Amino acid sequence: MGPTMQQNQQSRDHFNRSMNQRTQDFQMRQLQKNRSVPGMPPANAEDKLQAQANQQKAEQEANEQLTRLAQEQQRKREERPAKNPQQAAAQLKEDQRQLTLLTVKNYRDVFLPGQYSTAMEARTLSPASRHSLDRITARLMEEAWWGKQEGSQLPAIIKSYSDSLASLATGLMGFDLASPPPTPAQLTGSRVDELLEKGTFNQQTAWQIMQEVGMAEKLIAGDGVVKAVLEFQELSSANASNQALQSNPKKLQKEVQARLSRVNSEMLRYETRIGTLGRLPAAQKTMHKSTSTFLAKKSS
Repeated sequence: MGPTMQQNQQSRDHFNRSMNQRTQDFQMRQLQKNRSVPGMPPANAEDKLQAQANQQKAEQEANEQLTRLAQEQQRKREERPAKNPQQAAAQLKEDQRQLTLLTVKNYRDVFLPGQYSTAMEARTLSPASRHSLDRITARLMEEAWWGKQEGSQLPAIIKSYSDSLASLATGLMGFDLASPPPTPAQLTGSRVDELLEKGTFNQQTAWQIMQEVGMAEKLIAGDGVVKAVLEFQELSSANASNQALQSNPKKLQKEVQARLSRVNSEMLRYETRIGTLGRLPAAQKTMHKSTSTFLAKKSS
């Protein structure tokens, strides 16, 4: 191996070590941060599974509690039938008030923490996706791997890796990278209050709001990731410059590695930036405040 080849290999090795160390350092900081943030999924895998089981049990009990209340109301109506339509209407209205109060209380105390934790966890790559990204990076940054590839096969191989990167990024972002949606407006308490007053607030509606807020964070923090992945995908397009690039394996290698390096850099930047936005924590507080105010108002 000549001096130039040795320098290239040393450069690639240094990049791999640097990127892996940066990723590990960031993940450790995130795990430590997560331990102190209410609503965040536990850092330890075993603790995470236990927390998920506890959440599912609490949600099941909340649903059963609501079912029991509805059945008890029905039993009382059958045992003590209303004397006239007016009394029947008043009884139904009171029963519905009690059901609504319990539904909102269960959401605030049980379902909101679970939805918030799920939305927060969806902010970052899953361990499996992180492993896939690290594997792609290690492979395409490896000098020896490039030396074993036949030039004619490289376009198809790069296309496969490009598709994998696009799939990872799309799964993280939750939207088509080529046509991202407009950024949703900041959640306001008046929006939640209106749903509560109209009687249209429920678990599904609340979850859609939390997902919308999470999407806004990703759109704000993830613009660099989207651009970097789309640029990597361009290497597989059938334009004249790419065809010329694909006929020169050394130039193709250099371009692939440069664009992949940007994908990794933008991913680290995204994961750092999204932790500073605070829209999801603010939404969780808004939901809790609005539901608490509603319960206090309607219970009196």
